[in-house]
Amino acid sequence: MFNLIANENQKIYRRMRTWIMVGILLLAIVLVAVVIATHQHAPSANWKQTLIAQDAAMQKQIAQGKHIPKAAIQNLKDNIALNQYYIAHNIAPSQVTGWSFANTAVNLSTILTAFILVVAGDIVASEFSTGTIKMLLTQTATRTKVLTSKFLAMLIYGVFLTAVMLVFSLVVGWIFFGFHGVGAAHVYANAHRQIAQMSTGWYLLMRYGFLMIQIVMMETIAFMVSAIFRSSALAITISLLAFLVGNTLVTVLSSYNWDKYILFANTDLSQFVENGPLVHGLTLSFSIWILVAYFVVMTVLSWVVFSRRDVAYT
Repeated sequence: MFNLIANENQKIYRRMRTWIMVGILLLAIVLVAVVIATHQHAPSANWKQTLIAQDAAMQKQIAQGKHIPKAAIQNLKDNIALNQYYIAHNIAPSQVTGWSFANTAVNLSTILTAFILVVAGDIVASEFSTGTIKMLLTQTATRTKVLTSKFLAMLIYGVFLTAVMLVFSLVVGWIFFGFHGVGAAHVYANAHRQIAQMSTGWYLLMRYGFLMIQIVMMETIAFMVSAIFRSSALAITISLLAFLVGNTLVTVLSSYNWDKYILFANTDLSQFVENGPLVHGLTLSFSIWILVAYFVVMTVLSWVVFSRRDVAYT
């Protein structure tokens, strides 16, 4: 099994595509740092008046926004509450630090996940599209071992790219904004829409922990699609489309009671710590059970399809 996993990892990391995606991700992090560094200004002495003016503008948007989505209105209300908290507790807007920049860089997770899905959606289907599946299955390893090695290699790649993003964003943040700020308070709206605080360092670790859960679930979807379809391009396309339209689908179907059973309504567990559930009635335990159920179904379906597939005409 170890040799199979090593072989799958070699296939991933010896491809130029893999390192191009890593390079693009790193470049994006540097560009974000440059933009922030060149536009950052010291807090004004009249920062309270600035926040009050921002609140008035957001209140006007809420009053006039009949066609604004509910989620956007809630975000405006959260921002108003945060500004009022800053004013009430005399917390002036702080300069970006190396650690707070790393938190900002997490917003590039869409690019990160998309790059991971390219590999996950290709890892099985490419064997059929290139015809190498015949040679792979003539070895002594069973189909179950072959599929398991591919699944584990895919997970390892997801962890690798996520770790690269975390470490590089910290290094870039320290270079541009300094090493200080790990213990600084990060103010946010919790799941009950109340204002809370957490150290910047812990907040960063929390975000990456929840991000890894999302990535594993999206990888599992892509892996299932890759096992079902013989076309590598089709498998990658379907995986990326599922990732990009998933949350939109949940929002569109929010008026239905069964909306909470959709996978994409449950993948982001940070909603139970920050900003509140995406769908009314969701609980942490319910979402965990939904994720486990989907994970089991998708992995079993991948194994059933792959183990029964006829490769004679590949």
